[in-house]
Amino acid sequence: MRKFLYLLYCPLFSIGQYTGTASVTQGLATTTTSNLYNCTGGRIAAVGTILASDNSVWTLPAVTNYTNATFPFASNLYNECTGATYANSTLALAALNGSDIVTIDASGELITAYIFADNYFEMYINGIAVGKDNVPFTQFNSNIVRFKVNRPFIISMLLVDWEERLGVGCETNGGFTYHCGDGGMVAVFKDATNTIIAKTDASWKAQTFYTAPIMNLTCPTESGTIRNSSACSSADSNSGTAYYGLHWPRPSNWTLATFDDTLWPAATTYTNATIGVDNKPAYTNFANIFDDVLNDAQFIWSKNVVLDNEVIVRKTVAANLSNNDTFGNNNHINIYPNPAKSQFEIEINPYIKDKLQSIQIFNVFGELIFSSNTYLNIIATSNFSSGLYIVKFHYSEFEISKKLIIE
Repeated sequence: MRKFLYLLYCPLFSIGQYTGTASVTQGLATTTTSNLYNCTGGRIAAVGTILASDNSVWTLPAVTNYTNATFPFASNLYNECTGATYANSTLALAALNGSDIVTIDASGELITAYIFADNYFEMYINGIAVGKDNVPFTQFNSNIVRFKVNRPFIISMLLVDWEERLGVGCETNGGFTYHCGDGGMVAVFKDATNTIIAKTDASWKAQTFYTAPIMNLTCPTESGTIRNSSACSSADSNSGTAYYGLHWPRPSNWTLATFDDTLWPAATTYTNATIGVDNKPAYTNFANIFDDVLNDAQFIWSKNVVLDNEVIVRKTVAANLSNNDTFGNNNHINIYPNPAKSQFEIEINPYIKDKLQSIQIFNVFGELIFSSNTYLNIIATSNFSSGLYIVKFHYSEFEISKKLIIE
């Protein structure tokens, strides 16, 4: 029976065409679970298995804890499937009674995370499961996860772009049976004072563990830990049963704070337009959170938001400088004079001055008008138009934003 499945779902091909470290599968998987979740207007969230050329067996689209009763569901920020269509975060938070809060450290501070994931996520803090997505596929939803923890802490998240054509990473869309869907995740973490202490951006780590469809085994490349499918086609078709999938095993300890992700690639950021969220109320109802003008969160994924279907992302949230002072506290940076005319000066706490990665200035339309990868004591503004600007100071683990008025 094992040999029969291999011939039916994994036709023989020349492994010499592929030079990477992944296990290679070909064709459609065998469905083992017909649908994890029913939602009016939603897609079928099936699960399946497939045999690779090296005789390893893989679960599609990924091994998840969706049916694990001990892994808590996140709370609804917006969920059409259940009717929890909140107009803003205040209403969504008011619906919670506190039983949703996961305690990691009894003496810890309360952290509230807002997440929009296309399609599914599971979140761990210091290796402790704190929340999983309510809807594995669609309708598109957003979530709240609350937990108590001491800083520093490690965020680890499994991200899955679900698929209708199990094994080849495709769905029905635009009149095509084999359309390559995309992923994307954005998250904002706030403390009890409603201050953003972390958000998704390029400072996160992101590694891919399942890529499909691969239409030509010569297109994917690997360099160290970078698994790159950017040269691979994502063209729509009506015939994809011969497409390939690439699979890598997850590290067994990837959720733990002790896991070393130093060599993992940095997350790639994507615009709202690329992910396509401007018509989704699960996102647009909460733009004030996800698109905070002073601290905008970005969609992240691995290097290929279309073909990479299983991604793990990680982020370290920095420790406090003291009991009541965080790395990202605005008091560590001062800009003056403000309002400014021909120039302004920058004064940075010496403790974080050497850690500065870049300075960027944005106008009120969100357009980047100035950038420097080094610390500058004085920035000339004589060529700036009068008005309001946002000056952002980027660090590896946080970002500080300042309002600047030019007269």
